[in-house]
Amino acid sequence: MATRTPGFTRKELDDVVACLKKAMSDPELRKLNQRAVQATVWHEQPQVSALMQRLRRDEEVVRQQILEATSELVYKFHEHTLKATLARAGILHDKRIHAGSSLSRAESFDIFCLDAKERLYLILQNYDWMQDFFRLYPLHFYENSFQFVERIPAKKLKVKVNVVGLGIGGSMAVSGLAKAGIEVVGYEKRQEHGPSSVGSRYQNASWRAYDVASKLLDEEAYEELTRYRQQFNVQYEDGSTGVLVSDRVQIILGNAIEHSIASAKRYGATLKFGTQNVTEEMKQGCDIVALFSGAHTSEIFPEIKPEMNIMSWDDIQSDCKMWLRIKESEKDNFFCVRGGEVGAEHWHYRIESARDTVGDIERVRNCLQSLYDRDIRKAERDEAKKEAVHARYEAQLKQLDEVQFAVEGGKTTGGRFDYIFTNAPTNVHNRAKRDEDAKDGSIVLEGGYKVEVKMASNSKITAKPVLEKFKTDLVVSGGDACVPPNPQAAYGATLACEAAEMVVQLAVGVGHINAILEDMKKMTDFVGEEWIHEMRQLKTLLSEYYNTRGRAENYFQFVQTLICNLYSLPPFEKC
Repeated sequence: MATRTPGFTRKELDDVVACLKKAMSDPELRKLNQRAVQATVWHEQPQVSALMQRLRRDEEVVRQQILEATSELVYKFHEHTLKATLARAGILHDKRIHAGSSLSRAESFDIFCLDAKERLYLILQNYDWMQDFFRLYPLHFYENSFQFVERIPAKKLKVKVNVVGLGIGGSMAVSGLAKAGIEVVGYEKRQEHGPSSVGSRYQNASWRAYDVASKLLDEEAYEELTRYRQQFNVQYEDGSTGVLVSDRVQIILGNAIEHSIASAKRYGATLKFGTQNVTEEMKQGCDIVALFSGAHTSEIFPEIKPEMNIMSWDDIQSDCKMWLRIKESEKDNFFCVRGGEVGAEHWHYRIESARDTVGDIERVRNCLQSLYDRDIRKAERDEAKKEAVHARYEAQLKQLDEVQFAVEGGKTTGGRFDYIFTNAPTNVHNRAKRDEDAKDGSIVLEGGYKVEVKMASNSKITAKPVLEKFKTDLVVSGGDACVPPNPQAAYGATLACEAAEMVVQLAVGVGHINAILEDMKKMTDFVGEEWIHEMRQLKTLLSEYYNTRGRAENYFQFVQTLICNLYSLPPFEKC
């Protein structure tokens, strides 16, 4: 039986696209809201879910290979370190070893083996695979019964990482890497503060990655990002009522980016803003380069495009409109809700919150200034257009000033203002909604964007010319760089943060393996080439796991974007 190549082919994705085009032409399906459509499609279109299942199996195959390789290596190391292990657990006495020993100076072979074995356990712990490991490989279980594995002290990691792009995914990755004790440098082409800065994004997101944030950010940043947790009231059959907490929080992207950057700084990360030519800025080599540079990454770095194998479907592009309203709030408490009109083409997605964060008004002011400057430049010598641009800017600025003055002066309920962000497909029906919202003068920002349907086959790049350009051993990409989101699906920020966690997991694993390999070079009397090769193979498997898991995560977002675009466009087939 021939071995199947992991991943997907263009034909397989074309078949998924054709399947969804047909499904999304059903008038009954198009009456549902887009989340109901998502749930229906995954259940009723087995072609869509079957490919996802196969990608998850690819991911699991690599995971099992990592666990198997780790088991064999743990056994090899344990063979030379049984007494040292018992001393570590406090069962035997050895003056060289106690529960808090870092084992950073591996002066003898048994100490080196104990350190290496513990590093392998720390890799498993970092991936949250420890329980599975001891269940699947019971020959190691008795060792774990001493529970010393859970008390292994932190160890220095031999790895350097450069992160390109400090949006929501990149900034969280940098924070997580620095938190893990990794030497990391973050590069961003935009400035840190002011108009058009990295934190200037005013878009609202319904976000599920708070569990990732708890691992990658410090407590201060995490508390800020989870402040607006969605809740809803429920009445039970016995007449009692309760409040349920949703699995989502509301974030303003710029605010989340700023807090992630602040967390990274507190952990000691090096951040470089205003970087225009990042490959020239990277003076020294590193182990991993992580690209979080947005949907146009393959255009910014064209040499990676063939390696990522990015596929696109131009006939399903969707034009969308977004607008932001800010006004004085009458809410009695902090408040957040999401909703909108239901039905294909006519749908919109609205995220609303009542907040007291004046910094968010300042962010909007910076965005408004940037848009004004851009529109004035585009108007060139058209004086009438310039006047219209200026009049709109003055009205929007006046609304911001009045709301901020009322909030800071305590003239609004609880010192709060309403932040209402709306996305909608561009058409006559939705433009009428925008015009209705504009009647009270509360629209302070608006714009448009095009949602492209694209996806990369690979999130890992090992081609020599690319590695030489970035002065690294490995290039990985994540978030929008692999699959552009449809913001109305409200998943793009979540995917970027999941990719950030994957980068941290990979870097921690590489850091431990590099430390083991470095010590192996000092133990040539005991360690042969085959043993060293096994360690290197494990490192390769970690990067391949990043790639296979990335395909599955990216495919999920690809299907979301595809469904949202088809939901926004007229039906492709007649039913």
